[in-house]
This record gives sequence, structure tokens and C-alpha cells, in this order.
Amino acid sequence: MLALVLPLACGAAGLDFMKNTPLAYFTDADMQMLRDATKSVLDDPDPRAVREWVNPANKYSGKAEGLGAFKSSDGLRCRKVRISTQAKGIESMATYPMCKTIHDEWQLASGKQLEKE
Repeated sequence: MLALVLPLACGAAGLDFMKNTPLAYFTDADMQMLRDATKSVLDDPDPRAVREWVNPANKYSGKAEGLGAFKSSDGLRCRKVRISTQAKGIESMATYPMCKTIHDEWQLASGKQLEKE
């Protein structure tokens, strides 16, 4: 979800800085491991869950860390997740607010006001 959306959105927006991030080097397998770790953290009952992964084929790695539970002003259950990635000696870290929609899917909480639960 997140790992798939960001590279596509950044490429479409002409954000060349993404060329110098680990995601530029990730294989499909790396992206799947990142998505699985992120979804696992978001779905974990513990809002501070952590999942790490390493691709044995290329040694690229990442970590998803829950940073707490929140509620959006429109009543959605939300989390903040910190995503760390590493490939070819390049490291990157970013934090994303995510909310679970009424359709049970995690989406970026773009423009939503979040309050601590």
C-alpha cells in the first residue's frame, strides 16, 4: 500500500529526489516485505508494534514501527507508523499517519486531524 503508492506518486510528480532513496533499488520482493511489515504493524493490537525484515537475496532491509493509536476527527481508527529502509548503503526514514477506512483498508490520513486515543 504505502510502499507502492509513494514511488508512483513521486515519479508522477517529478520528484527526482526519490532516485536517491532505498525504494529506487527495491525489487518486487523487497516491496512486498515492506508492505507486509507495515500492514502487520498497522493491524497489530499493540499500537507500538515493530516489524523488521531483511531480504536474504540482496540484504536490503526495513523496519515498520507503530508510534501510537489515534482517532481522526471523523471517527476513523488511526495509527502513525515510522518506516525505515536501507539499500546500497542508503538509509531513509519517514513517518506516516494512516487511518483505517470504513472499507477496512489503511490509507494515508491526508488532511485529517488526529487526536491521541
